[in-house]
Amino acid sequence: MHPAAHLPHLDLTDMQWQLLARLSDGPLPDPSDRPAFTRALAVDGTDADLARDALPTLRWMKLVVVTGEALRLTDLGAAMHFRAVYEAAELRLSEVARLAEAGGAKDPGFAQAVRMLSDGSRTLAEALADLGRG
Repeated sequence: MHPAAHLPHLDLTDMQWQLLARLSDGPLPDPSDRPAFTRALAVDGTDADLARDALPTLRWMKLVVVTGEALRLTDLGAAMHFRAVYEAAELRLSEVARLAEAGGAKDPGFAQAVRMLSDGSRTLAEALADLGRG
């Protein structure tokens, strides 16, 4: 069974997903240190009060933890974040392939090259070479 099958699907707010993404880049100061926490989030343009409001649920779900003087992702929090990134990339790739399919009537070779690139049967260099031969 695929490891991601063991991860729960959680309905998080946009701010909660944003915090997981921010924490995937590294820890933040402990939220109880209001000035340091606010400064750290200001770099990204994140509202510290909204972030602070989102934390109790993330902590309860065991996606983040305060250790020492820092707020960090747990392994589960990192897994949830990176699964969401993976799923978004997978969706985008399928959309690109569908767009190529839709344009296939005008240029079937291009549509085939995009489809083969997206399914992994061709590298980018091979797909570009195929287009050059067409």
